Amino acid sequence: MKYLALALSLCLTGLPSPALAWSNHALGTALALAGLPQIKDAPMVEVESLESFLEEEGVALEQFLDEQEEFFRDNLPDYPPRPDDLRWIPTHGGDHRRVFLMALRVNPEIKLAYFVQALPGMDWSGRAPMDAAEVLVFRKLSLWREWRFYQVKPGEKLPPLAVVASAADEPDYGHDINLFSDNPGEAGARYNFGKQPFGDARFEYSSQAPFHIGYYHEDALIYRAAPYLARTYPEVRVQQYLGLARFAFESGHPYWGYRFLGWGLHYIQDLTQPYHAKALPGQGTPQLLWIAFKAALGLDGDKLAAMELVANRHTEVEQYQADWLRQLLREGRNDSPLLRAYADSRTDDDYPPFDGESLRLVVSQEAYDAADDFDARIAHWLANGHGQADFSQGNSLAPQQQDLPLEHALVRLILHFGAHSRNATRTILSQSASEADDVALVRGDPAVE
Repeated sequence: MKYLALALSLCLTGLPSPALAWSNHALGTALALAGLPQIKDAPMVEVESLESFLEEEGVALEQFLDEQEEFFRDNLPDYPPRPDDLRWIPTHGGDHRRVFLMALRVNPEIKLAYFVQALPGMDWSGRAPMDAAEVLVFRKLSLWREWRFYQVKPGEKLPPLAVVASAADEPDYGHDINLFSDNPGEAGARYNFGKQPFGDARFEYSSQAPFHIGYYHEDALIYRAAPYLARTYPEVRVQQYLGLARFAFESGHPYWGYRFLGWGLHYIQDLTQPYHAKALPGQGTPQLLWIAFKAALGLDGDKLAAMELVANRHTEVEQYQADWLRQLLREGRNDSPLLRAYADSRTDDDYPPFDGESLRLVVSQEAYDAADDFDARIAHWLANGHGQADFSQGNSLAPQQQDLPLEHALVRLILHFGAHSRNATRTILSQSASEADDVALVRGDPAVE
């Protein structure tokens, strides 16, 4: 058994882990939140620089981040404590932005540009476009060339939906790359996340995988054989950013409230993707053990084939969903089941209020339970000679490329994407409004008396 466990561990070491889920989060978030009264009816917000936010709230932020760190150490399993020398301490002078980012243990080289994306129903004509290189830290930008970024400046007013939706895509712009001790750069050596537990070194963004994937529901044998699978940190990011969103709203900084909220929504949305919630969809524990047994004998063909299959299916279905969505938006097909699914709020109340346990116990469990069926539908679609459907020139899906069972599965998953995005947003905005009213009452603001 000892050697079998070792073989299983080696089988999973090469785990394929494309770390992007649902392609453009901004489009999906805009569709999911557009009808939410707390967003739709909210007043315009003024763009604020990060430096201004940090300067004004530095002391209070020090206490908040210390309390948050204490909570993480006490409540999050497998949490690697933040080194004390990375604490946020407000000082005069110095690079406040970099110190703050390192206190959050994100990539201190991210651009944090002031921008909005081209979103459904919003006209940014006349606004200066931005190149992807001004927004992302990556060297290879081909994946993002179809995104449209527009410049905004501190002091301008924006609809809250534009801020939160644009921000929901940001964590894929380099927030979580090179944070492990065996990654290049200064940050990984200081952050105490240890060596990168898994990822595909072929991809520049692969080191972000453990922050965008949550393997919370694997068989106990899998964890014993491959304990590094438990080293995933989307819970940290969700609680970190949603907490910062509440802090910003309550302290009177709505722009950063919505921007932090968008960052937190990103990781929730990632965990609605089955390939981000289960290590090898379509491969049960008995199958993994058999593959591991053969690999232990030097017959690793099945192992390599299984990993390649999962990686290919993950990539193909992401492309299919992204291209299908863009095609529908171009054609104005508001009657499409996919577009309706983003905004369909009929199942929102089926879930408990979003809280600190929702990502693990609700969102990822739902995706994990759907993983094997989803994988089988993709396999059936690919087996019929599909894949790499071309929507890039405005083409519609040819009838022979369509697959109704796969599309039905995608629609169900997008229903989850929308519901969890709205429920998390409702929670943060309602908590923030209540706390802000309490603060105003203490200060004697007659508007809330």
